[in-house]
Amino acid sequence: MTGPRREARTPSPLDFQSEWERAADEAGAHRALSRSIVRSMHSPLPGSGTTDVLRLDDDALVNVLNCVLPRMARWAYDTQEPLIMLRASLACDVTFRYGGKVPMVFNHPEVVLACMPKGLPLVVDIAGGSRQQGIVAIFRASTFAARYGLRDEDLPAEVRDALADEASIGRIASFPLDHRAAALVADTLDTRLHGELRVVQVAGRVAELVAFALDAMWTQPQLRGTALHLRRDLDLAQAAQARLDRDYRRPPRFDELARELGTNQNKLKAVFKEAFGVTMADYCLERRVREAQLLLLEASLTIAQVAERVGYEHQSSFAAAFRDRVGMTPRDYRQHRAPISLPLPAVGARA
Repeated sequence: MTGPRREARTPSPLDFQSEWERAADEAGAHRALSRSIVRSMHSPLPGSGTTDVLRLDDDALVNVLNCVLPRMARWAYDTQEPLIMLRASLACDVTFRYGGKVPMVFNHPEVVLACMPKGLPLVVDIAGGSRQQGIVAIFRASTFAARYGLRDEDLPAEVRDALADEASIGRIASFPLDHRAAALVADTLDTRLHGELRVVQVAGRVAELVAFALDAMWTQPQLRGTALHLRRDLDLAQAAQARLDRDYRRPPRFDELARELGTNQNKLKAVFKEAFGVTMADYCLERRVREAQLLLLEASLTIAQVAERVGYEHQSSFAAAFRDRVGMTPRDYRQHRAPISLPLPAVGARA
C-alpha cells in the first residue's frame, strides 16, 4: 500500500481511500489491517491512540475512533449525494459546518442520526487534545433503508422525511447513550478481533446501533411535528426543551421558565406535554437518570460524585429517584454492569 498523499479534489465522506489517507496524514503512521480496514496510529504526544477506517460496501463507511489528535484537524468534504450519518460517541469534540448554516456540534456522549445534504460544502473541525472515542458511520441515503431490509412503514416519520428531502440538514434525532449502547461501543473499541473478522463485527455493531436509534425514535419522547396546530406552540415547546436540556441538572422553576419564554406556566406545561408526551418534571428526571447510568459505568466516580454531577445535593435522594426509575439502586446497577474505563491503545498495538 502506498503512503498517504494529498489530493487536490475535495473528497466525499464515503471515499475510503481519501478518508484513510487524511487520517494517516494527521497521525503520521498507518497500516492496513485487512483489505477493508486501515488503521492510523496517532503520535507524538499529546496525540495518541488509533483511528480505524472501515469500508463496509460502496455505500457505507465507518470510522472507529479511540484517539487524541495532537492539534486541531480541519477536513473539507464535497457531499455529492445525500448522506445519513450515525454517531455513537463516548467522548467527542467535533463541529460540522455547512457554509453559513448553523453548525452541528458534537461534544457529549450520545447517539445521533443526522442528514448530510447534497451539494453543500462540508467542513469538519476535530479538536486537538480532546479524546475522540466512538463509532461514526456514513451511509448513502438512497440505500439506507434497503441496506437493513426496511420498508417505509418500518421507519419513523422523521427518518422518512429526511430521506425524501435531499436538502435537509442537521440532526434527525439524538439520544443519550444508555448503558447498553455505551457498552456496545466500548466493546467495539476494545475488541480482540482483527482482519476481516473485525469488519464483520463492526458491521453488526453499526446495524445494532441503527436499530437502537430507530427504536428510540418510536418509543422515547420525541417532538410530534403535527401534534400542535400552532407554529408558535411548537416553537414554545422546543424553546422549553432546549432550556431544560441545558439545565436539567439544576432546572429553573417552571413559573420562571414560563415568564422567560413570555407565557404562563399552565400554557407552557400543556404545550410541552402535548409535544413530547411527558411532563417537564419527568423530562428532567429522565435526563438525570440517563446521565447517571452513563456516569455509573465510569470506575473512577463514586456514587456520591455521580449524584452531585446530575444535580442531587443528597445521595439518598438520588438513590431513591434512580431506584424508582431503573428498578435497582445505583450500587446494584454498577455491580451488574462492568465499568467502562478504556485506556488508549499503544501505538503499533495489534488490532
